Amino acid sequence: MSINTLQIGDVQITGLTDGSVSFDPRILFPDESLDVWAPYYDRFPEYFSGQFFKNNLGSFVFSSDGQRVLVDSGFGPHGDMLGHPAPGELITDFERNGIALDSIDTVFLTHLHGDHVGWNLREDLPERPLSFPNARYRVHEADWNHFTTAEMLDDEDSGAATNRSVLPLEEQGVLDLMDGETELAPGITAFPTPGHTPGHMSLLIASGNERALLIGDMLGSPMQATETELRYSPDWDGPMGVRARNDILDRAENEEAVVIGSHLSYPGWGTMIRWEGRRYWKALQE
Repeated sequence: MSINTLQIGDVQITGLTDGSVSFDPRILFPDESLDVWAPYYDRFPEYFSGQFFKNNLGSFVFSSDGQRVLVDSGFGPHGDMLGHPAPGELITDFERNGIALDSIDTVFLTHLHGDHVGWNLREDLPERPLSFPNARYRVHEADWNHFTTAEMLDDEDSGAATNRSVLPLEEQGVLDLMDGETELAPGITAFPTPGHTPGHMSLLIASGNERALLIGDMLGSPMQATETELRYSPDWDGPMGVRARNDILDRAENEEAVVIGSHLSYPGWGTMIRWEGRRYWKALQE
């Protein structure tokens, strides 16, 4: 099995990436000095470019009982992300991994931030067709309602992504809204985890006696599994985000579940460990 594939019971997971972006962590953690991250340089060397974060833009393909579910579609080739050029590598990574775009049955969007919806359409083609022509695109209705208000659509950042990459899904009749726990494929169940956004959702993967939790942006980096209480500026509701983050990490520990996240070290999965009284995310080793 390759470094970017993981088996949870009968569910196979392939970790894909839209590339990585380096940026000053004070953009996302404005209350903290760079010193707070120094203890993690040795633990997560792959996540630092000097003192800057080197943030993975991860997506995942879940294969279960003949069905394929893609989780999130990256940032896409849309200029700068957090002041640095966006690589926009996801479509190429599909090709590298031999996964046909038309083999995807469901595109599950954990939430509607721009770095999770950017390849909903083929931005590399002038006609901009759907990237996954046989898929239904699924998102929580609370995120749809939040991001499609007139105020949000007029916002230079969030509005641009929604107008470009989300509204066309409804216009083309391929968008399905969810309002609670929803089975996407055998052994793969979406459930609400609001805080980062109003309709942020996670996945429980339960197959055989094995468990995994895909937590989207509840962790914006592996360090945040330890530094759960720090104010994280992208969170829509900061205190709710902290509670949700701690709750799902508690669940992962109690259930001995693998933790999968969009911005964790590529390919994006690991387990929770305790060391000297603190909790850490630890990448799974092949």
